[in-house]
Amino acid sequence: MAQFFKPKKHTKTVTKVLTATVAALDHQARAVVRGQTRQQQTRFISGALPDEVIQFKTDGKNGGLLQRVMNASPERRPPPCQYYQQCGGCDFQHADEAYQLRHKQTVVTQLFNKFGVSADPLPWQPALLSEPNRYRRRVRLATRWLGKEQRLIVGFRAAQSHQIVPIADCLVADQVLLQVVNTLYPLLNVAAVASQLGHIEVINVNKPLVLLRLTGRLEDTVIAQLRDWQTTHKVDVWLQNDTETWSLNPAATAFDTSIDGDKLYFQPGDFLQVNGSVNQRMVEQAMNWLQPTKTQRVIDFFAGIGNFSLPLARRCKAVVTVEGVARMAQQTHENAQLNGLDNVTALTADLNQITVAELGEAADLWCLDPARPGAEGVVRLLQKLAPQQRPQKILYVSCAADTLARDVAAIEQAGYRLTRIGTVDMFPQTHHIETMVCLERVA
Repeated sequence: MAQFFKPKKHTKTVTKVLTATVAALDHQARAVVRGQTRQQQTRFISGALPDEVIQFKTDGKNGGLLQRVMNASPERRPPPCQYYQQCGGCDFQHADEAYQLRHKQTVVTQLFNKFGVSADPLPWQPALLSEPNRYRRRVRLATRWLGKEQRLIVGFRAAQSHQIVPIADCLVADQVLLQVVNTLYPLLNVAAVASQLGHIEVINVNKPLVLLRLTGRLEDTVIAQLRDWQTTHKVDVWLQNDTETWSLNPAATAFDTSIDGDKLYFQPGDFLQVNGSVNQRMVEQAMNWLQPTKTQRVIDFFAGIGNFSLPLARRCKAVVTVEGVARMAQQTHENAQLNGLDNVTALTADLNQITVAELGEAADLWCLDPARPGAEGVVRLLQKLAPQQRPQKILYVSCAADTLARDVAAIEQAGYRLTRIGTVDMFPQTHHIETMVCLERVA
């Protein structure tokens, strides 16, 4: 039988302006507004706080756009950033810093309860606090060349959008970072450069450096201009394409400094904690919680360039680092050698599929610092080990509370007890949560 195409009728989305009281915040710091009837959807709205009476415009099936706060929370404050309404970055700055931290701790507690972590109450330690502003030592800026206008836009993405919000300054960024971009802008704001530009990354650690992510080839005359600019302004310029990263200054060195004064060399593109001062205190706290000794062997999973590895190596017998990115594993090895540490073995492995054979002999302590997906593969490895092969302590640093809760619950089942937990204020003004936990073997 012949099938005839019958176009579906398009139903217009009806937008309404509603008034409601905020019930709570979700794990992304969005206001939760419950539907008043079965037909009304629960909606999630950025920019509001619990118990506030708000007016909002419905947006899609479950969203909402805040229009007006009719009855403000005592925790509300005027957002300090002039780009707050447009930029998609610091989405929690309408709440004071103390409330931000309380909410983040509440989120972690809720998720630990949801995943069945047995510790009750959780053994909370004092939070590691940050300066609320100017804490970022690294920013990545989006770019777009407007050919008709012959103008380059540089800025951050708008919330839930590909649109770029042009910015002259960022309240949470080291002032040097945007000064570098503003100084470099006239050189970039020409078609020959801007049309080949993907994004700009700026870092200020031991000295400022700027990375230009390229989508095409720059002309030799442009390269010469960039070399002259970096000499004049004492800023190293790095270039990156799909296959390589290189510096226009042959003598360029970029390094972070560990808590022991060791130099952690890196390349733009390597993982580097954005909040340098909090990172230092986080590593110090890790050493205090683990208490490594000269007789112990440590495995540092997701080791990066050696942020935890080098301080551990100063305090214990041997450190095995395991990293999924070969270039960073090699950098860890070089960092150990350059700092006179001969007790570090750097391995590259797929941390989702890592095996007992790859690790060698058992270790007394484990350190984990995974990305947002968590450490499920390492936890599976732990569960396969015989009890006598499992470490005495496990330190886990997480930037995703949900995968942390999942993994901690699984680690408990392998015979461990949660002994310490603390929030790390790595990202003030945002909903993002950094958490550190320590577990000790009891079986």
